[in-house]
Amino acid sequence: MTTRMSFTLESKLSDQIEQFAQEMRIDRNEAILRLIEAGVMKYSDEMGFIPIQQERGFQEVKVIKRSLDNLTATVSDLKKEIRVVHHILDLERQKESRPLQMKARRWWEFWKGI
Repeated sequence: MTTRMSFTLESKLSDQIEQFAQEMRIDRNEAILRLIEAGVMKYSDEMGFIPIQQERGFQEVKVIKRSLDNLTATVSDLKKEIRVVHHILDLERQKESRPLQMKARRWWEFWKGI
């Protein structure tokens, strides 16, 4: 079964793959396939996984920071909206619980206060 994949590589890794392909005299796609297979074999032999520390590029950090700023602004707006809704609900509850004033009732409407 074949699977088509698309991914982005750092320039250093891309250069290393090109160098490997030239040394083995194979095309780049075959080199990537062999390197993936070698990595899978090594992983299965070691029965463990060692995460690779990646450095973030300037553009990537910039995108992440912009996303965090957008998220912070959205959460702030949501917080304001919740305060408004809470205030409206509080006012409606106060209106419902307010008893009728004595001046508004006549002496024969005594049951309205009960």
